[in-house]
Amino acid sequence: MARLLGLASMLFMAVGAAHAQPPVPSIDDYAAMANMSSVNISPNGERIVFISGESRAERSIVIYSLVGDPPQVIDGGDDQVLAAVSWANDENLIATYSERRDLAAQGERADVFRNYIVRADGSRNWELNQYASLANRDISDPDTALVWLPVLQDNRGSRTGGDSVQRAVGLFRQGFGRDRDRRRVFIGDGGYTYLLNAENEPVVRYAFDDGEFELWSNLDDSGWERVYSENLTRERFRFGARRSDSWIGRMTNMAGLDSTGQYGYFTSRVNNDRAAVFRFNFETNEIEGPIVQSDLADVGSFIRDWRTNAIIGVRWNEERQHVEYFDETFAGIQSQLEGFFPDSNVSISSFDQDFRKVIISVNGGQTSQSYYLLDRDTGQMAFLSGAYARIPDEAIAPVEVVHYAARDGLELFGYLTTPPGREARDLPLVMLPHGGPQARDNYGFDPWAQFLAARGYAVFQPQFRGSEGFGRNFITMAHGEWGRSMQDDVSDAVHHLVETGVAARDRVCLFGWSYGGYAALAGATLTPELYRCVIAGAPVSDVFAMMEYETGRFGGASVTYWAEYIGDWRSETEYITRISPALNASDVQSPLMIIHGTDDLIVPFEQAEIMAEAMQAAGKPYELVAIQDGPHQSYRMTVDNVRELYTNLERFLFEHNPPDAATQ
Repeated sequence: MARLLGLASMLFMAVGAAHAQPPVPSIDDYAAMANMSSVNISPNGERIVFISGESRAERSIVIYSLVGDPPQVIDGGDDQVLAAVSWANDENLIATYSERRDLAAQGERADVFRNYIVRADGSRNWELNQYASLANRDISDPDTALVWLPVLQDNRGSRTGGDSVQRAVGLFRQGFGRDRDRRRVFIGDGGYTYLLNAENEPVVRYAFDDGEFELWSNLDDSGWERVYSENLTRERFRFGARRSDSWIGRMTNMAGLDSTGQYGYFTSRVNNDRAAVFRFNFETNEIEGPIVQSDLADVGSFIRDWRTNAIIGVRWNEERQHVEYFDETFAGIQSQLEGFFPDSNVSISSFDQDFRKVIISVNGGQTSQSYYLLDRDTGQMAFLSGAYARIPDEAIAPVEVVHYAARDGLELFGYLTTPPGREARDLPLVMLPHGGPQARDNYGFDPWAQFLAARGYAVFQPQFRGSEGFGRNFITMAHGEWGRSMQDDVSDAVHHLVETGVAARDRVCLFGWSYGGYAALAGATLTPELYRCVIAGAPVSDVFAMMEYETGRFGGASVTYWAEYIGDWRSETEYITRISPALNASDVQSPLMIIHGTDDLIVPFEQAEIMAEAMQAAGKPYELVAIQDGPHQSYRMTVDNVRELYTNLERFLFEHNPPDAATQ
């Protein structure tokens, strides 16, 4: 495999020579941000853009030339979080930032994503309309992009539209000079979502009104014809005066078309459980499928060809990542790549207009995150860089999938990360339940698990009931189960790892963040005999107080979700009291550290203070570590935030659950 020649060493870093016993990477090595991410190749195949910089202050947009021009570096700004960058055309970029803003000047701060158009020479940038969504990059007119924008449709005086002004959607051709440099291409009827064909014409639309889903086609340009309709089933959840509805049916949306326009792809739940991929045949007006489904997980993260906006494949996660392309050329390349990197998740992440130069992303196995450039003309694949160059491949801890059964017989699995070079036997263990709780972990390089494994700990990430991506039934079986079967799933994983000899019985600690932080406190109060120490990050400690916070935030927009997931905290007071760790602090037996960011908008810092006050009132020892100005989400954390987290994790674990001496 040839290394791409001429890359600047400060931007593209080579993997160093292997060491028999590599040094353990430092806290700073793990705290550093990825020095290469969001890697994309320009439409003409001449330049690569990516985000670089190991700290917020160093974050930059880097453009590297493949034709010999000097690289360019654009300051990414240190007062916002630079989340992604891609090419709008050969001379302009789309940079996505996460910003903390006061929404509607109501004093309600929230994290929002905003898109900016940035000249590739760094000469200027401007913010794209906040309501604009990218429809497609039109290669027939590379100086513009197509965007959707909400519009008001004036029907007053119309004989067919009624005497009203309706909200509708408009397709605009957006120039890259300034925000208002756009012209209208198409105005749709109110209430419809439109799909474009390969020629960027709106040829399919859908909507549902009062429980009826309708699909319309204008593929032959003869006028709109309704080709499918269905009465959906409403599932209604009530919580006092609040209500949330969900709709169930064979088709409730459509994601996009294939390159010919014959098929429209969508996802639907099979037996109202796991999502699978279906398609609608516009020649026969019939639903076909499922054409891709899994016995374990939801399927439905569609892959698009940016040149035509056509759906060409689907990606999903079971225990490992799976990719299935509908296009034979892409499928052939994907198959070869998976054969070349059998232990990793490998993806085609970017390609040029001629599909001759392709960026390949590789994660997991014996790499943190690596990028390659495939030249399809020569057949060579050149290594660009690893995202975390401070962590050599030899220092990466192995990850394996471990299956276990819950006490009620439910089959579960999780990811076991073990110290490099160590047999998975009689190890000190850190249980690491994920946040959410409607989220999941994935196979690959997890910085938190890798950091702990490098310190000599086995780390287990259980995919307990309620985790996202394994079907609707897997979610609903966790409703009302905080502190019950959800917590049992974590405890049962501990028992399994001890019984199989992976973990030493008296060397188990529990660490989690967000819901994982709640699970840590629940473990400390409900099953204190299991854990030698507990670390609760950004935890919910008092469900009553947390729900009061949610009720007052954004008009209580998320209250029905939490009522469905947790239960009715107004009437089920005995249950909520029992599962609220701060109300049971006297049951804590293990050393406890609470660590929380003071600028957390998701779980307020007050939750950490409530637990600390309860521990003090119960006469129990504890530590409270306040990360000043720390956020909730890891992607928003600064290097200083992560360094403080890792420093305290290492210190607390070494004191209360020391690893084997050789690994310290």
